[in-house]
Amino acid sequence: MVVLTAAAILVFVVLVLLSRQPRRTYLLFMLYALPLIDFKITPWQWGSLTVFDGISYVMLFWRYKDFLSIYKPNRFYFGGFCTLILLLLLGSLTSSFITNSLLTLLSVFPVFIYARLLMVECIYDKQFINKMINGLKFACLLSMAFLAVQMVIGLQFRLYPELNQNTLDSNGIRFPSFFHDSQKFAQFLAMLSFLFLVNNKNFKRPQMKNILLFLSVVVAIFLTGGRSAFLGLSAGVFFLLLFAGAQYKKYIIAGCLAGGIVIAFFSQSLIMFNRNDDFNNSFDFRATIWREAYGIYEDHPFLGIGIGNYKDYVSRYAQDQYLVLENEIVFLDQPENGYLKILTEFGGPAFLVVFALIIGSMVGAFRAWLKKQTDGRVLLLIAPILSWLVSFISLYSITDRRNLIVLVCLSTFLIYLSNRSKIVHEEHADAAYGEPV
Repeated sequence: MVVLTAAAILVFVVLVLLSRQPRRTYLLFMLYALPLIDFKITPWQWGSLTVFDGISYVMLFWRYKDFLSIYKPNRFYFGGFCTLILLLLLGSLTSSFITNSLLTLLSVFPVFIYARLLMVECIYDKQFINKMINGLKFACLLSMAFLAVQMVIGLQFRLYPELNQNTLDSNGIRFPSFFHDSQKFAQFLAMLSFLFLVNNKNFKRPQMKNILLFLSVVVAIFLTGGRSAFLGLSAGVFFLLLFAGAQYKKYIIAGCLAGGIVIAFFSQSLIMFNRNDDFNNSFDFRATIWREAYGIYEDHPFLGIGIGNYKDYVSRYAQDQYLVLENEIVFLDQPENGYLKILTEFGGPAFLVVFALIIGSMVGAFRAWLKKQTDGRVLLLIAPILSWLVSFISLYSITDRRNLIVLVCLSTFLIYLSNRSKIVHEEHADAAYGEPV
């Protein structure tokens, strides 16, 4: 891992120094080197910053001019970012673990650095969004190729020295690909599956290859055994069934019927439906943790316990939240629920800001689509975020930068597509008055 981390950084440095378009190189590099971007470059005592974080900070100083202007349609998101950072900073300073929380806060800025530079590049080049979507598709196909090798060789083919225990089950292997955790891999696949339905030649009518690629990703999700990701995928498909064109509805109905038949006859062979853990016991375990986590939120409703502090907090104040792994007590670092993780650490106001930014991008794009101000691609970008929102109920996945970057890209695409005409109009107005864009 150390060698791969060093190699990734070295390759980026060489590419960006040779590139005439460093901003574009940075954005695309994160997708084509996606298996490596979550590798750590600092120990946990120093915030566990990743390759993605480190390179993003370099780009912040290198491309500082890209952060000096604010487009009027995006002021809501800029205001949301400033409010969020202020609330998280206050939460960190009032927490029981100030240093840890402040260091964890450093991992928030790269998210907005990437989103800002992506927005600027999309405005600069209207076709760049297609290059980014192709990059995300490549990352998904690469993960499936990695999975295919694991199916042949076994889990000794992996990027990490040790994998999450959920990859092994008495009924079979839950394949993680180049991830550490099979559940996070499943969510990654569920989000990216919808991008294979994008037909750039005709957004209203997918080609057969689009359908086949989408179905191949669904098969990969079954191999991960991720039930929450499958539920999220189902929610995204249902959204498309309601709002997508007739061609999509036809394929969706046919696919659901075929999938239902396969599940009915082969459910005993699919690890997703035949996992060793009992569903009721699993839910009871989560429900207990959720109640305790909500109790923590009620004790700290406004500023939370501080970002990144959940594990330290429960190890001191809620010591019944632990697992016994290989005869060792391990305190939980999250309450098996993404919403409660953010609610307890961030507090209520910051929680609302986070999801206002995410859901706001979806609502704005959907409204623009209804007004015919943007094209049908936005539906295929809303569906994966909806998928993530559903699976996030039982899976806090955004600590993995590979899932986070997909979410950031999708949200930024929606913001850009729903405000494209307004931004172009603003650019022309500024140019007419001789003002910098």
